[in-house]
Amino acid sequence: MLLQNLIFVPILFALAISGIRLYKSIMKDRGKENIKLEILRHTIFSLMLTLMLVVASFIETYASTNILMLTLKSL
Repeated sequence: MLLQNLIFVPILFALAISGIRLYKSIMKDRGKENIKLEILRHTIFSLMLTLMLVVASFIETYASTNILMLTLKSL
């Protein structure tokens, strides 16, 4: 659980901060071109973070399980 959470928690914070920045930029500047650009940036950033979350899930599934098995064998 620790390995996965070391990746998972900072990604959630980054996604929340990105969403807040998107909201603030939309409220500050209501030009349609700027809004489209900001939404595109947020979407690309969110997709990158989603891929990182998938990696964190694989780490939890495979690495954590193997580490747990090795620990149990050594006891």
